Amino acid sequence: MDEKSIRPFSAEEMETLSLFAERLNARRETGSTFCCSRAQDIRRDFEATAAHGFACWEGPVPLGLVSCFPDEEKHNADCTLLIAASETAYSAIAAPLLSAARATLPPKTACTFFFPTENADCRHFLEQAGAERQENEYILLLRRADWHEAPCPAVQPRPVRDEEQAAFAALHDALFSGVYASGADIWADRDQARRLYVIPDAAGIAAYGVLKTTGGEKATAEMLGVRPDMRWRGLGRAMLNHLARQAFSRFGAASLELVVDADNTGALRLYLNTGFQIQQENNCYILKQGKDCP
Repeated sequence: MDEKSIRPFSAEEMETLSLFAERLNARRETGSTFCCSRAQDIRRDFEATAAHGFACWEGPVPLGLVSCFPDEEKHNADCTLLIAASETAYSAIAAPLLSAARATLPPKTACTFFFPTENADCRHFLEQAGAERQENEYILLLRRADWHEAPCPAVQPRPVRDEEQAAFAALHDALFSGVYASGADIWADRDQARRLYVIPDAAGIAAYGVLKTTGGEKATAEMLGVRPDMRWRGLGRAMLNHLARQAFSRFGAASLELVVDADNTGALRLYLNTGFQIQQENNCYILKQGKDCP
């Protein structure tokens, strides 16, 4: 029997690791929300962050891997943990993998994990490691045939303008200070993978939405925000309908996806009434520096 070894990602092993990750991520019981579904996309991500990726091997066979995507500004790393084992064997593989990856991250970096609720082994391991459980999230999907365009106030969202950059970034950062993408990050991708729309008013920007699409079958309503003093006036509904209209009519998508926290009952009700359906429920855990793996 070959001994197990932990070693960093290498160019020579990327194809094997990408196919391994594709296989595990295809099952909700072993998957990670941060991992892509196709091997070629997984390989691209692994190559981009190879300095923070490690795999556990038994001879030529991978048993597990971890890949971290650090954001130094937010002192956080989004982490994919995929293990081909269960219960005690899972922890025996996951613990040294995660310890090796965390040693490569900047000081004070927290590790965030999103994974399907069915992945009980990952949840148990992270709880034993002292990770803090966050609110669950839902992934919702709206198919073009199920879209019910709801009555909206007499407002028409429009594309954001160059001179609104500062106002857009300020509103986004105020509403979503802890998310993975800042206002500057989103603006830098404007009119490429991201399309930005706003509802202006006398005070600046009352609401905004971000549609993420590269012209494929699926688009994502990535962000939807309403200025606090303008809430409960139908602006969120108007923006959601506009994002759906753009996704289906302009960009030819067959479905529109979005993510919402499980405790955001008002937003969840709006999305379900618009025709979205719950596709997946995910756990979120954050492991802060200073916590030791079991």
